[in-house]
Amino acid sequence: MAQVKIEQVREGQHPSEVVVAVRTADGGSEKLVVDRRSIRNDALDVGYPVGEDNDRLLVELPRESMRGLWRVWVKRDSVD
Repeated sequence: MAQVKIEQVREGQHPSEVVVAVRTADGGSEKLVVDRRSIRNDALDVGYPVGEDNDRLLVELPRESMRGLWRVWVKRDSVD
C-alpha cells in the first residue's frame, strides 16, 4: 500500500478524528477527515496510484475529501 504525505489541519468533531490536508500537484490542497490511527509518520495510507503523468501520480484517498473528491493528482515525491 502507498502512503501520501499529509499535514494535520485541526481536530475533527469526534475525538478520534483529525482533519488533514493532502498537497495536490497543482499546489492546492484537499482536506479530509480521517481516523487519527490511520496517520503514521505524517503520512496517510492510500491505494496504489491509479494513474501517472510525468512527475504526478493519481491516488485514491481513503475517504472523500470535503470537496467531494476521491482521487487527486499529487507530486510523485509526496508518495512513498
